[in-house]
Amino acid sequence: MTTKADIVWNIAIKLGVEAPKMSTGSTEPREIFDLVNNTLGLGIDRRLTKPDMARQIVEAAGLPWNAHYESSGGTVTKVGLEAVLEAVEHFVA
Repeated sequence: MTTKADIVWNIAIKLGVEAPKMSTGSTEPREIFDLVNNTLGLGIDRRLTKPDMARQIVEAAGLPWNAHYESSGGTVTKVGLEAVLEAVEHFVA
């Protein structure tokens, strides 16, 4: 079974950067979205929430963002992280 940590690790590998440490409770680190933004030069505002940054990354790749990609706690869900990974793959392919 793939975990959020696995997906974060895969995103980092695709970008050619070191994976950030995971927070407690499998909350994805904000740093992964900053790494995507900076490495790909997307110009996304760093002051956005994690779900908003993830949404901008996904939409920058021309992919749709779905409501179930984020949770009410201000985090990105596992399927949301998978969408970010797909977006990264789009840019680095």
